[in-house]
Amino acid sequence: MELRYDTVTAIPPPLLSWSKNPENLCSLEEIPVHLQENDVITFLADIGMYDATLYSLLNTAEKEQEQQFKSAYFKKRFTVSRGVIRQILHALQGTENDADIVLTREKNGSIRVNTRPDIFISLSYSGSCIAVTVGKRKIGSDIERVRPVEMRKIRSSPLFGEVTEGTGKEDHNQHLLHIWTLLEAYAKFHDMSLYPLTHDRFFLPDAHFVSYLIDQRFILSLASDARSVKDILLWIDPACWRVSSSAGKKAAISPPLSGGDTCVRA
Repeated sequence: MELRYDTVTAIPPPLLSWSKNPENLCSLEEIPVHLQENDVITFLADIGMYDATLYSLLNTAEKEQEQQFKSAYFKKRFTVSRGVIRQILHALQGTENDADIVLTREKNGSIRVNTRPDIFISLSYSGSCIAVTVGKRKIGSDIERVRPVEMRKIRSSPLFGEVTEGTGKEDHNQHLLHIWTLLEAYAKFHDMSLYPLTHDRFFLPDAHFVSYLIDQRFILSLASDARSVKDILLWIDPACWRVSSSAGKKAAISPPLSGGDTCVRA
């Protein structure tokens, strides 16, 4: 993370361009090396990589939680996110036995690992895209699909009030969503509610940020409390993330990162 602003106004930190390519593909075997070389890793997954063997990685409590979701979308999103986290932990701990791993969801949506108190995990979703951010220190993250924004819902906010004119429609939507990701990431990082932040004109004086524009279709922002945090953004090819479980080993097939209309805070 190199670009930081101590105070964010209507002009957010610059967006760093990122596109999926072979150089930023991550295999399971490479995870320990990446975490050794970086403070924060964000893995980009997709609901399309859902496979029955991912479900087999969930423990009993998680399988019960999965059954509580009403739609197939939320069931798959939960399964993929938890399955990916467990595979990351397997790679870091050098074992496929997850019997002792308990993933605890905190009030702000972050995930803590009972066996790795030194690991901090932040989840975010937008459409079919899942961003799993793993850090050596506490981190907040948010991802949003670039899409039309309904201005009436946020016009009364002082923070967004000055960006209603002077920009093209596409740039305008991207700008608003960029600010929103900063708010979400900050709120997660500080374990606080998002909405009080929208009433301020100036905000986020005690956080540092980096933001990415992913394939011109998604915006990802990370919030931390340090200026010198080294991070990397990687994508997952399920063909390289073969599920290891008692149910067998099978490669799931995933489409490229795609859009969608369901954008929910982790």
